Amino acid sequence: MEIQWALIIFTLFTAFGSGLFAIQGLLALLGKGEKIQLPALVTAFAAIVVGGLASFTHLQHWDRAFNGFGRLTSGITQELIGIVVVVLCMVVYFVFLRRGSIPKGIGAVALVLGVALIVVMTTSYMMPARPVWTTPLLYLFYLSQGLVAGGAAAWIIAEAVKEGPAVGLGAKTTAIGGALVVVALVAYAFYIASVQFTDVGNYFDPTQPTKPMTDISSYLTLLVSGSLAPQFWSAVVVGGMVPAAAGIIRWKKEGGGLAFAAVALVAALAGGLAFRFAIYVLGGSVFIFY
Repeated sequence: MEIQWALIIFTLFTAFGSGLFAIQGLLALLGKGEKIQLPALVTAFAAIVVGGLASFTHLQHWDRAFNGFGRLTSGITQELIGIVVVVLCMVVYFVFLRRGSIPKGIGAVALVLGVALIVVMTTSYMMPARPVWTTPLLYLFYLSQGLVAGGAAAWIIAEAVKEGPAVGLGAKTTAIGGALVVVALVAYAFYIASVQFTDVGNYFDPTQPTKPMTDISSYLTLLVSGSLAPQFWSAVVVGGMVPAAAGIIRWKKEGGGLAFAAVALVAALAGGLAFRFAIYVLGGSVFIFY
């Protein structure tokens, strides 16, 4: 399948910004991290804007974009609605910040909307025609990747402004998010190995009448030890294990600080990028299996 870099950037930065905004909401609920709220809000807003613009540009022509927005059931329309709702919440969040504090109710809304936007974004990729995408594990990956990247960004800002409680929460979410990334990716490899196509139905391809069905086991080989192995294992090790290790070290107060937080964020984004590349290559239509 052709690599859609615009959509890779969209999912990467939308998950990042949404995860950071959700963590801000959690901090507001806990009554912690006041110093990081404004820089974190600016960072989350910028990430979501970058992601939204990338999603818009992948259609290439303005008429295609607006035609897509004409149906409420289309993925791009739901993504647009989700982004607009989150941005409006960010505006309200900013107003309360200027007044001095974030009410816990607004913090709860930010937490829920940050998670919801990642879920809405992921739902767009639940396509039965692309079996390697249609799995709840994709939700787990995008949510955990948003958590680890957002946590690392909150951690960086907290270290910079010396906001102790926020440093602890950022390191913890980075560690937990990194561990969940590893779980999601290992489980995904097992999922690929278990996919079966036994219900062919009334299908006949007149252009390739003698072509045999594709062996799905070759997809597992491609991912784990074949040409996509560098991307897959980079996602596991760089995108999951490295941020988890950095977060655990800071969580246990054994050192690290700003440098470890920066490494965790770069690793989380690099690993997320690598796996998105891999699943686009794997995301061929179900057509090829018959």
